[in-house]
Amino acid sequence: MTPDPARQAHPGTEPGQGDAASEPGGTRTRRLPAWIPSAQQHKQGLRHYQDKLEQHRQAGFVLQSLRRFHKIDGKHLALVISLNLFVAVIPLLIIGYAFLEGFNPHHSVGAQAVENLHLTGSTAHLVRDTFATAQSGKSVALSISLISLLITGLDVSATAQVAFARAFGMTPLRGAQKYLRGGAWLVLLLTDTGASVTLRTLAAGRPLWFALIAAGVLLVLEFGFFLVSPRLLLDLPFAWRDLVPGAVVCTVAGAVVHAVAVFFLRKWFGEYGNAYGGFGVGLALIAALGIAASFWVWIAAVMGVYWERKAGPAAVASMEELSADISAS
Repeated sequence: MTPDPARQAHPGTEPGQGDAASEPGGTRTRRLPAWIPSAQQHKQGLRHYQDKLEQHRQAGFVLQSLRRFHKIDGKHLALVISLNLFVAVIPLLIIGYAFLEGFNPHHSVGAQAVENLHLTGSTAHLVRDTFATAQSGKSVALSISLISLLITGLDVSATAQVAFARAFGMTPLRGAQKYLRGGAWLVLLLTDTGASVTLRTLAAGRPLWFALIAAGVLLVLEFGFFLVSPRLLLDLPFAWRDLVPGAVVCTVAGAVVHAVAVFFLRKWFGEYGNAYGGFGVGLALIAALGIAASFWVWIAAVMGVYWERKAGPAAVASMEELSADISAS
């Protein structure tokens, strides 16, 4: 019987195994598993589907804004903003409420939160007792306001500037101009927030027509805030018409985010508060502020994407040059 050459070349192997695992040069290669070609086909199919989505007007915008959010390190910026909001803006709002109420010993932010969020039972008592009355906070009003504004409040506006600069592809401001414009934006933010809370409070228990008017005024205020923010924070002459689409989207999204945040805040006040007391109420506020901060950073990404689409490449390049010159000067 003639010996099998394959067995002589590779003792202990079956015929055909050595041929499939070797090349003419003697280099051995591994046979690819059967699932790899299938996975590559699925990957190509997903890439093709993604390309089709990006070509779609609405779906492409969503994908671009999400990509821009990750590109500007949106999660980190949102974390910085949320922590500073908790340390700075919440005390400022409490002190502002105390001033508006004339330091009334019978009024408190906790009672206002119970009324606006329609809290009941033990949760309502816990939230009401967590916050001091307007009168009891009078002695520390000035010190808390100054510390909150100078140390952490301005950091909120500075981080917002970074978010908008990255989202629009511009150079962040420097020096005194950075803090002046950031401070003006912070005042605008506090004013807009205070007006929103006041309108919602006035609308509670009023006729439907009054609530509809209040909602319309609130939407106009929100639209104006989103429209002004890029020009105020970056000190650049963006055409108003190029900023309008992004501001409209942010206004509608803002109403949805507010409804979602209120829903979860009511739930978190009950769950965290009953488990951890006043500390749990603070945890619930931080969680809600995290949602708000993520939304604000997302606003920067949305408006940057919409502005680039509306303005065009030539305007984008020109504005980038102007931004670099302003920052350098």
